[in-house]
Amino acid sequence: MKNNLSCPCKKKSCPRHGDCEACRKHHEESKYKRPVYCDKNISVRKFRKGDESAVSDVICTTLSVSNRKDYSPEFIEENIKSHSPEIIASRAAGSHFYVVLDGRKIIGCGGITGYWGSDTESYLVSVFVLPEYQGRGIGRRIIKTLESDEYFLRAWRTEVGSSLTAVSFYLKMGYNYKNGLTTPDEYGVVRLEKIRNDHFSP
Repeated sequence: MKNNLSCPCKKKSCPRHGDCEACRKHHEESKYKRPVYCDKNISVRKFRKGDESAVSDVICTTLSVSNRKDYSPEFIEENIKSHSPEIIASRAAGSHFYVVLDGRKIIGCGGITGYWGSDTESYLVSVFVLPEYQGRGIGRRIIKTLESDEYFLRAWRTEVGSSLTAVSFYLKMGYNYKNGLTTPDEYGVVRLEKIRNDHFSP
């Protein structure tokens, strides 16, 4: 069992304590469905004007902490500059953008938009979860939210530019290497995609 040492659940006597994946699976399969203890205050909503500063903080903190083992300080600093509140507000205006909250605190985010303006292909943008909330199924919740959005449902293909740090996460979520390429491109990201079998490519 991969134990989540930061698990806030008070039910430490539970045999699944610290194994968030097993805990969520147990709750999903139970006939008495209820949210797991850790998720009681977690909610997802669409981005609102005024969220941009908090979202920028989430992204910049995650870049600084979670991505530092895979990227140089210079690379991270450049990426932080490209996630200012003003840029986030513009990006959210051009996509369907969502935030995840713990109570009233924004702890994660993610958006989906048309791939270069396409109506039949889509692209995931700015999927981030604060480091202290990682490992609790929140990233999965963001992806499930985005994959319920009309931009995903209308598309036969959805692409994401993943950091090296997040590649394994997207693979678990059913995304595959675009064109079989496993190495990062000139922008330092690995291109992955999910092709929907119930849709035909144009």
